[in-house]
Amino acid sequence: MQPLVNSMSNRTTIDLSQCLLSECKNSDLILYNMERGRYAQVIGNLDVSMADFSASMDKIRRNDEKALFSASAFGANVASTVVNDNAIPYEGEGYERVLLHHYQALNYLKKKDLDGAGVEVRRANAEQNEALKHFEKELDGAQEEAEKKRISGSSARIDTQYAQMDEVAGKVKNSFQNAYTFYVSGFIYELLRQQNDAYIDYKKALEIYPENRYLQQDVLRLAAELDMREELDTLKQRFPLENKRLIGGDVTGSGELLVLFEDGFVPQKHEIKIPLPVGKAGVIAIAFPIYQERWSSQVPLRILNKSELIGSTEPICDVRALAVKALKEKAPVIATRQIIRAIAKGATAAEAKKQMGDLGQFATIVWNLVSENADLRSWLTLPANAQILRTTLPAGRYSLSLQHPQAGEPRYADVEINANGKTVLHVVRAGRQMYNSVTTF
Repeated sequence: MQPLVNSMSNRTTIDLSQCLLSECKNSDLILYNMERGRYAQVIGNLDVSMADFSASMDKIRRNDEKALFSASAFGANVASTVVNDNAIPYEGEGYERVLLHHYQALNYLKKKDLDGAGVEVRRANAEQNEALKHFEKELDGAQEEAEKKRISGSSARIDTQYAQMDEVAGKVKNSFQNAYTFYVSGFIYELLRQQNDAYIDYKKALEIYPENRYLQQDVLRLAAELDMREELDTLKQRFPLENKRLIGGDVTGSGELLVLFEDGFVPQKHEIKIPLPVGKAGVIAIAFPIYQERWSSQVPLRILNKSELIGSTEPICDVRALAVKALKEKAPVIATRQIIRAIAKGATAAEAKKQMGDLGQFATIVWNLVSENADLRSWLTLPANAQILRTTLPAGRYSLSLQHPQAGEPRYADVEINANGKTVLHVVRAGRQMYNSVTTF
């Protein structure tokens, strides 16, 4: 994946017709199609992006249908004693599956296909619920296998290693829901003139990320439009300042600008190896994925018109925290699978000693050590965080200056604001490069 990440960061050209051809057809096609689809979207090739995202969705759907007909599917996956976890086909983390539909909705939005966008945000919202159920089944399978193998207390050493990620993981309640997806969903519902649905999703986003002022304004505005009197009174008390700064969406001669800013890249996983005593076989090394990066603060994007500040974006989703939380949530499943495999490898080493003596045992232990690799797969072209800005501007054409300290010189985006219309400016920062696209309604 590094060539794709470098291409985004350096704005160098990659031939998408030849990119990841074999990878997008192998057992990990879900992951590679998501990667190529994201890259294609950022550089503006929506057709390739939509096709790749659809390929990932189709494979996920087929996998999930198989799991429904196989009651032991989750337990079998947990109990797998393959060489290492990388041999298990990648199925996508819960937050990745949600963002897959999220970005497909953005593709439809950019093509001004509001019906298609509406379908995808509904799927994204359904996936946020399904991801939790999927995880609970997997966790139950792990617990059952742990009880069968009598290894229920063996994961304490892994928990200690993962404790360093607690602070970041604690920034989100779970990895299955994110305010960014709910917010985009609410905005699309507004374009579809489904104000009640928009209000519901904005409120869900507010529950997850209550400190975002633009989100506060939208919930207050729709509560007033829908005449939700009791809720409006509560919201006014909760957010008194934002009540005075409500967006005037119906101001004559003005329109709305929504900026969706996606900053940086999610971190990559690293491997740690933990020695584990396994009966007569001695010590077996087990490999685990972990996040080790230092966590920097989210830096806003400043939007200016002729040196006049229009506003700055505010965070609405820390994708890094979702990734860390997902790994923390799956720690019991990973630990159970690893320990079961370690026990099996230990038994193999003991049998090798019986058959071939100390040399046979030594060779088996060396092979087990070399073959045990952590599963470091994840969707690497996702942003580190997502931010939004929403404001009202007089109708007209603008050349907006986009300023971010990590992107060097300001970049410019030409936007058109229609009276009583809505304009979406989607900005992605990759290294010192910034990509933007504009869609006007």
